Amino acid sequence: MPEARVYNMKGEEVGTVDLPEEIFGVSVSTHVLWEVTRAEMLNSRAGTASTKRRGEVRLSGAKPWKQKHTGHARAGSFRSPIWVGGGVAHGPHPRTWSLKINRKVRRKAVAGILSERLSEGNLRLLRDLVSTGKTREMAEMLSNNGCNGRRTVVLVNDADDTVIRAVRNIPRAIAVNARSVSLSTLVNSEVVLLSETAVDLLKERVI
Repeated sequence: MPEARVYNMKGEEVGTVDLPEEIFGVSVSTHVLWEVTRAEMLNSRAGTASTKRRGEVRLSGAKPWKQKHTGHARAGSFRSPIWVGGGVAHGPHPRTWSLKINRKVRRKAVAGILSERLSEGNLRLLRDLVSTGKTREMAEMLSNNGCNGRRTVVLVNDADDTVIRAVRNIPRAIAVNARSVSLSTLVNSEVVLLSETAVDLLKERVI
């Protein structure tokens, strides 16, 4: 069973804890991580970009000038994409970008990246993670735990809104509810700090 050291907000080791193997003892391929991250990014797209084709712009349908003897190149329409104000050739149109990923694959990907961070020594459990909402407190906590200048994700439980607000203004750090953290956020992290109380949320999400 995977074991992790537990630290307090001062960066002092206060014990160890056994972690569920279904979350922190899973190996996952790079392809699965890429597949789920790609799906998350595509599913977040609105798909509302739109341009008008040459048949949709409001311009005259008359021929700009006669076919021959003007010295100009042939032109048949003011709506041509090569004219200013004309239609757009091959432009974007509203579409659905959503991509389906199986639930088991998503869960395996989240468990896999957490297991990877633990095996690297870049996952720490935090005991008594609390905040009064002041950024300075969280900045000191990150510094005490060796996270200065590193892309850090702090996973918290549902009741830790003050921690999320306090971390918001710290560069290269983000605090997220463990229930809703995206895989791309975890993949782009260098260090994951996990509140002890958030482990149960990960169990609900992954197991």
